[in-house]
Amino acid sequence: MTGKLRKIEGTVRDYRALGVHNVQLEIQGASNLIDLNVEQPWLLRIGDHIAVAGEDDGRSGKFYGYAYRNDTREAFGKSDAGLSDGVRYIVMGLVFSWAIFPLFIHIPAGLRQLAFGRKIDQAASMLWPEHG
Repeated sequence: MTGKLRKIEGTVRDYRALGVHNVQLEIQGASNLIDLNVEQPWLLRIGDHIAVAGEDDGRSGKFYGYAYRNDTREAFGKSDAGLSDGVRYIVMGLVFSWAIFPLFIHIPAGLRQLAFGRKIDQAASMLWPEHG
């Protein structure tokens, strides 16, 4: 991932459902395939005007969407931030710090999860500030 969040806006040209929470879509004028994974079931159709916030994956060429806003259907969704998981990993690492192993595994994993959660919240605030 590039680490830099950006927003893509346009009309849905095509989409493929991968599940009720995951969809791959193409937006007119955007060169990337968008992989959107949201906590709530997504709501979009061909022709809808949407905005997606996320980041590029330089290896696959995909754009990973962390939040979307569908202006046509007045829908909004974002990925699960997983902040509670991050806190849980850190607490487990501290509680079991006597074993040394959790310090090197759980605490860094928790910090990465917290950073990713902040990134998801930033993506959501790029689309709709009151939902971030």
